[in-house]
Amino acid sequence: MGFLRQEVDSIQLANYILAKVGPMSHLKLQKLIYYTQAWHLAYFKERLIKDDFQAWLHGPVSLKVWKNFKSNENPLLNKIEVEPLAAQSAKAHLAHNLTKDQHQLIDDVLKEYGNRTSYHLECLTHAEKPWMDARKGVGIADKCSNVISTETMATFYRTKAVKQ
Repeated sequence: MGFLRQEVDSIQLANYILAKVGPMSHLKLQKLIYYTQAWHLAYFKERLIKDDFQAWLHGPVSLKVWKNFKSNENPLLNKIEVEPLAAQSAKAHLAHNLTKDQHQLIDDVLKEYGNRTSYHLECLTHAEKPWMDARKGVGIADKCSNVISTETMATFYRTKAVKQ
């Protein structure tokens, strides 16, 4: 395990989350990756993954993760599972590339948000400043590809952490 915090690949992070939490909808996976990135920005003032998040209708979305896991089935309901080899690879990738503190943060985020429903997570992100700011001027049911500001994410979740 390295001593310097590093970024990891978002697909590896997604596979790790699926291995830890279990099968879930694409919607839920996107929110868990988003919250992992958000809290990493808040605590370490650095990105965990390179991906930007867009303020889509149902909440924050990483386009890279979307393209990797999308299927012809309903992404709001269809359950994504991780293959055992991909799970093992993801765990090894994160163990090799992340510090103990980064790994603990990911596991803490999954402990906090992992048992919540997709809809609950969607409602949470819709009520928070980063997603709302990115969608300013966009109709409630309109498509949107505006990028959610990492600076806004870092500030919002850092402030939220101080209040807890």
